[in-house]
Amino acid sequence: MKQEIRNWSRIYFEAIKIRQNSEMISLHLRNWITYLLSFFCVFLFFPAVAPAMEINAKSAVLMDADSGRVLYEKNPHMRLPQASTTKITSGIIALEKGNLEDKVVISKYAAETGGSAIWLETGEVLTLEDLIYAMLLNSANDATVAVAEHIAGSEKDFVEMMNSLAKDVGAVDTHYVNPHGLHDKNHYSSAYDLALLGRYAMKNPQFEKIVATQKRIIPWAGHEWNRMLTNKNAFIQNPELYPGADGIKNGFTTPAGYCLVASATRDGMRLIAVVMDCPVATEEVKKLFDYGFNNFDRTLLLSQGEVVKKVTLENKQELGLIAAEPLYAALRLEEANEVQMEITVPENIPLPLRKGTIYGKAIYKVDGEVVGMVNLLASQDYEKPSFLSSLWSLVVNVLAYLAPA
Repeated sequence: MKQEIRNWSRIYFEAIKIRQNSEMISLHLRNWITYLLSFFCVFLFFPAVAPAMEINAKSAVLMDADSGRVLYEKNPHMRLPQASTTKITSGIIALEKGNLEDKVVISKYAAETGGSAIWLETGEVLTLEDLIYAMLLNSANDATVAVAEHIAGSEKDFVEMMNSLAKDVGAVDTHYVNPHGLHDKNHYSSAYDLALLGRYAMKNPQFEKIVATQKRIIPWAGHEWNRMLTNKNAFIQNPELYPGADGIKNGFTTPAGYCLVASATRDGMRLIAVVMDCPVATEEVKKLFDYGFNNFDRTLLLSQGEVVKKVTLENKQELGLIAAEPLYAALRLEEANEVQMEITVPENIPLPLRKGTIYGKAIYKVDGEVVGMVNLLASQDYEKPSFLSSLWSLVVNVLAYLAPA
């Protein structure tokens, strides 16, 4: 009987141990499940914050070409020598002011220009188009001076045109002394200004075509062979270096170091990257492009012709103000619902007015930062009311006021 009691006692305590062990295992299992769920929730709903990007350059900017929004900056307004990135401004002025089929006679002054050259000879004749290609592909200083003289009559007058254009696009930290970029202490720009100028130039289809060209053959009178022009921009020389890269201009002098203004386009979004005094310009620009394309998307804020605001005119008619052009901006995913629009329109719009006249701006902001703006245009013509029409309106208004309620 005692033995049976001991056996049952042993079975009872073994059962208790098994139950305790089972509960312990269950507790550990629950803890592990909790940890796993927490881990997945963190990564699913709270994406990892990317570490701060460091660019090995004295100055750098990444800009959205659509809106002009700056996506990355490092000393963006520091005034630095810019070397041959100067030729971005020279090239766009030549394309805007010149006739590509013009014949240009090379002066002695142009032929003797130092630095990078295609060995122009005094009296040689080339088309303006060939000289612009030589300027933007080979970075030829002699071709640049020849273009400047042809467009403005003198290098000095051409430089004045360059400074005027810089001012017009908002490049306030830029000053030119020559059209090619050979060093001068009074010849400088900034990464932000170069991005503005590059963005402006790339809107010109001919400029865009030239800076994306790998090679071009142009004549060389008196020689058995032609000149072979080769684009010095590494992204254009080797398209596999960064798929989507499509321009624009590099430069180097000892005081300036390596400078590069580059463009790349993916899924319709064009980015302009600039590095100044950068020992590894190509690699740093690739980092800038990766950052832009990986973190921002091209977002349509306004369609061209879309009515943004309606205002009442002095004749009591309603005027629709429409977007002058489509407005896209590079936005982070989480910014899409944070965009706010501000509209600036004068209190009184006088008549008459003409369709297409600018009467305001729509400004888009995210957390106070401007991410894009567009001009607002009159959607139709409105004439000033005649004397009789105005008098009749006055009579109608007076009678309405005097009429019994």
